Amino acid sequence: MKIKSFAPGKVILFGEHSVVHNRPAIAMAIDKGVDVELNSRDDNIITVTIPVINYSEKLFLLDNMIDYNHIHNNMITDYVLEVISLFKFDKGFDLEVNINMPLGVGLGSSAAVTVSCMKAISLYANEDYDLETIAQKSRNIEIAIQGAASPIDTSMSTYGGIIYINHESKLNRIDFDMQLPIIISDCNIEANTGKLVESVRLKYVEYPEIMTNIFDAMGLIADNAKIALEEGNSESLANLMNLNQGLLDSIGVNTFELSDMVFTARKFGALGSKLTGSGGGGCIIAYAPDNTEEILRQLNLKYKAFKCEESKKGVQAQIIK
Repeated sequence: MKIKSFAPGKVILFGEHSVVHNRPAIAMAIDKGVDVELNSRDDNIITVTIPVINYSEKLFLLDNMIDYNHIHNNMITDYVLEVISLFKFDKGFDLEVNINMPLGVGLGSSAAVTVSCMKAISLYANEDYDLETIAQKSRNIEIAIQGAASPIDTSMSTYGGIIYINHESKLNRIDFDMQLPIIISDCNIEANTGKLVESVRLKYVEYPEIMTNIFDAMGLIADNAKIALEEGNSESLANLMNLNQGLLDSIGVNTFELSDMVFTARKFGALGSKLTGSGGGGCIIAYAPDNTEEILRQLNLKYKAFKCEESKKGVQAQIIK
């Protein structure tokens, strides 16, 4: 038996940092993510291969489960092993995890790995989890490894589409009918999300009135962006993206490299551009319905850039017998 699965990564379109302080945000699943291939074996051996990090390991089943100590090394491998440890198996398998997106730059790679593995392995174990179970168990794994985790990343990888997160942290799908071509550019600098979130919190403690107004403005931007998407208003969406970038700069999570990418994208034709994720490094997104190839070419002169679109579907799998 062969099982193939795919789960998408994600970008935050609007609401970084302010969402931590109970303001709305918008996230989009992207058509870049994690492909998993599982091939059955006739023995008690499980092999795990992750080519992008040159990782290969052989595990053995004992009483139909792997012997796993749950000690984490803050590696992408932790997520794969945690998923495998949830199940009992009659026989082993070979698992190859292909990560077709940058790691550690705020695009939800760990969630996509977890969700894609969860779908394929649950099928092999004759559990075939539904989407709600996949999202919940995948989030539990992220919490176990990271100490805390938003439901956004695992929800995006599970369900796909574009999601609006309201002030009560409830996730609602946005239905819209417009093309949303996005360029992602990575500055090749990893950021420490925890430190950045803490730095913003300390600014809130020191300047509560100012930061409250900034967070409120970010929330209004997210609300207006939801309307722009639903109405298919490209100009409004781009303007709101640029406004959001200015506010992110004001709270100290921007960098020279991120600004360079943002303004390079705008100079060569992007309607809107902003950082995505925690800032301090990582990626920007550029809304580029026109001049896409030239924007890509210019960004790739100094950074790594690629095109993506919305992944309307979340995790998917097929069984090939």
